[in-house]
Amino acid sequence: MSSGLEFRDGEQEVIKLLEECAELKRMLRLISGQLGRMENRIRHAFPSITQKVQERKVQERKVAHAERHLAPRSADEVLAEFDKLVALAACGASQDAERIVDSRSSADLLAMAKELGVSFPKSKPSVKDLRAAIFGKVRESVLLSRHNTRTSVRAEG
Repeated sequence: MSSGLEFRDGEQEVIKLLEECAELKRMLRLISGQLGRMENRIRHAFPSITQKVQERKVQERKVAHAERHLAPRSADEVLAEFDKLVALAACGASQDAERIVDSRSSADLLAMAKELGVSFPKSKPSVKDLRAAIFGKVRESVLLSRHNTRTSVRAEG
C-alpha cells in the first residue's frame, strides 16, 4: 500500500489539511495560555518592575496619539511638497516620489488630498487610498506639464 503522505483524491487531501489546521490551532491556544500564565507569574513576582513597564507603555501610547493628531501643515506647505513630488516624478525619480508619499502620516496625506481637490467615496479614506489618489494626481500633473511643454515648443517653432 502507499505511504501516509500520498492521497487518493482531493477530498482526502482537504480532510487531512483541515485536521492539521485544527491541530495547529489547538497548539497555538495551549501556547497562548501558557504565555498568559507566565506573564501573570512575572507580574506577581515583580510588581514594581511590571508597573513601571506598564506606565512606560501608556506614556508611549499617549505621545504617539498626540503626534498623530497634531495640526497638519499649512496649505502652502502641503502644495509646495506636492510640487516637489511632481518635479521628482517629472525628472524620472517617480520611485523616490512614491517613497516620500509612503513616508507621510495619514494627517499629512489627508491635508494634501484636500488641497488637491481629491474626493473619496468614504468620509474616512484609508491611507492606501490616500496614497494612491495623491500619486495619481502627481502622475496627472506630470502628464499635463509634458503636454504643455510640447504645445509651447510647437507654438514657438
